[in-house]
Amino acid sequence: IALAASKASGARMTETGMSLGTPHYMSPEQAMGEREITARSDVYALGAILYEMLTGEPPFTGNTAQAVVARVLTESPRPLGTQRHTIPRHVEAAVLTALEKLPADRFSTAAEFAEALKDKSYASTVSLPSAAAPAAGGGARPRPARLTLALAGVAAVATAAALWGWLGPRQSEPLTQFAIGMRAAEALAPVPNTGGARLAISPDGRAIAYLGPGEGGSRLWLRRLDQLTATPIAGSEGAASPFFSPDGRRIGFIKNGTSVLIASLDGAPTVTLTDRANSTGGDWSDDGWIYFEVDSGVARMRPAGGAAELVHRIEEEKNEVGAEWPFALPGGKGVLVRTRRAAQGPADFDIVAVAGPGAPRHVLTRGIYARYAAGHLLVVTADGKLVALPFDTGSLELTGSPVALLEGIGVRTGGFNVDLSLSGNGTLVYTSGSTLGSRRPFWVSREGVATPVDQTWDPQGLIGNIALSPDGRQLAVELARNGKADIWVKQLPTGPFSRITFGDTAGVRPAWSPDGREVYFILDRVGVGVGPMFAHRADGTGIARPLVAVNRELGQIVPSRDGRWIVTRTPGNSSGLADILGFRAGDSTAVTLVATPAAELFPSLSRDGRWLAYTSNESGTPEVYVRPFPETATAKWQVSTAGGQQPLWAASGRELFYINGRGEMVSAEIRPGAAFSVGEQRTLFSTGPYAGGGGIHSYAVSPDDRRFLFTREGEALQESELVVAQHWLDALQRRLAK
Repeated sequence: IALAASKASGARMTETGMSLGTPHYMSPEQAMGEREITARSDVYALGAILYEMLTGEPPFTGNTAQAVVARVLTESPRPLGTQRHTIPRHVEAAVLTALEKLPADRFSTAAEFAEALKDKSYASTVSLPSAAAPAAGGGARPRPARLTLALAGVAAVATAAALWGWLGPRQSEPLTQFAIGMRAAEALAPVPNTGGARLAISPDGRAIAYLGPGEGGSRLWLRRLDQLTATPIAGSEGAASPFFSPDGRRIGFIKNGTSVLIASLDGAPTVTLTDRANSTGGDWSDDGWIYFEVDSGVARMRPAGGAAELVHRIEEEKNEVGAEWPFALPGGKGVLVRTRRAAQGPADFDIVAVAGPGAPRHVLTRGIYARYAAGHLLVVTADGKLVALPFDTGSLELTGSPVALLEGIGVRTGGFNVDLSLSGNGTLVYTSGSTLGSRRPFWVSREGVATPVDQTWDPQGLIGNIALSPDGRQLAVELARNGKADIWVKQLPTGPFSRITFGDTAGVRPAWSPDGREVYFILDRVGVGVGPMFAHRADGTGIARPLVAVNRELGQIVPSRDGRWIVTRTPGNSSGLADILGFRAGDSTAVTLVATPAAELFPSLSRDGRWLAYTSNESGTPEVYVRPFPETATAKWQVSTAGGQQPLWAASGRELFYINGRGEMVSAEIRPGAAFSVGEQRTLFSTGPYAGGGGIHSYAVSPDDRRFLFTREGEALQESELVVAQHWLDALQRRLAK
């Protein structure tokens, strides 16, 4: 611990305010503030513990810490046999060897110590007095005169220097950092499909709310730092981006990217504040407002409900496409917001401050996440660094130069998501390990067994949406590099990976032509995944051509197998409502297929072109429906009954797959016949470990209907840590004061 702390701080262990041990068990070199601390220091501590277990007290005691350290540095421990005659001589010899003053005289490893304890013939170089006739002076054995004098000469200095961390006057508590281990049943869940944060710490710093496993999906869990297990929070299924109320008794969160809900830790029912958000994050200010994102910017509402009040408006005239991660400044001084423009990479996102509705914005610095603490703006950069900049909440202006604080904060999903939270009492919690570009495609069997598509494949970018060719031999992916997405094609299983779109505008949401010769995609002009539809040869030759002669914002491409139709959907209006449209081959006029006062998403055509499956929330919950195609107004059947999204047809036509409300893959039997009829429905496996599609299907089905193609985060994310730094704000203030 001492070695790790000294390396992390870049300074000596004896830096003011750092208490790195208990005097009774500290090795002499640790007490003296040596820069080099080895495993032999732990051997000394283990010897001191065993000494106390055998005799009832540590090797050295005293009325004060100074007295204990002075004895550690200058005296030898009393032999064990004089205190307890039943202790075997070889055990006494091993313990005293472990307690030697010089590290070189001790065991080099704990394993050597253990062997000596078992070896009845072990005899150390220590002169052991007889148990019946202890040496004069309490059994203290002689030491080399030069070492004794040297240790005596430094005793007073070591007492003042090495122990200053806990003996001197302290303005604040010492920094304590640790990583939290979690059982598999309570583990941190992957970043949700809608993005956002996965954790928040309570105002008093005693509990962490985080996104964990639910019944096939995810929900919020509460982990109190004084407990070893976590408990699920009732009414929080499907949650993301938790944030605490100022009193710590309630937790706000985002659901499905469109709803803001409030869960109670006192057992009261969860309530919906609004279902008209378009949000990945939220915050609860100390003056009682709840801030969240909407289509036009950032709004706020009172926890009791009422009308939403727009606080920050997106500057569409400047190609601004996002205003995210609101953080309320203390005392109602305003709100911090991250903004981004079309075709910008994460390194170019801006942090802005706004005092309130109608007030001008103050562009402060580049960053992907920001919050305020102790007179400083704390900003996470695109490469996972945390920096502090002096900030005046009155003028909303920066007042000084940045100071680097931390590195290695986890930045995920193309630089859009960060897990970091700071409590009111100064405890910091965050996830480590940058994972940009760590998402990989996996084959998943009907039994849920996952196998990498290509173990050796490194796409060197962030894989977004995917599409499998009709013959299953090629994979089209949306790949982001340096903040810009393009369409690439991978030859399966181990063939080359080639880029097919170029230019300044992003290519997203790929699909395949029925014959597998072309890749269809959306030209994303504003950075939100919608735009006109184009086609490009899959071998990369030639240039892209418009798929439909209409310059319109559209959100998905679903071609019919006979090539006569292109089914798509609208981006959705300000309330998140989308309709399903169709274009006949060679026609630029859209045919409305499904349009209701609800949101219709994820259109999917059966292989024989007879049926259209889709998801609608017309009942208040997303469910899977089927209509005849193209005469969609003539009939409608509901397939799912407990939530359902992302329907896809089996190649055989005898099954319809979808993901239910618990995040499980379901196979619905389609009975043969002229009329549509659903038979048995079977749950196959949980899709929880896999990434979402962000508006289009997140998976594909193999041509033989035996496997599913998903993407999931790579091992870097699986190995990231949930780090807690107690009294972090105190440490920050000490550092800034220097």
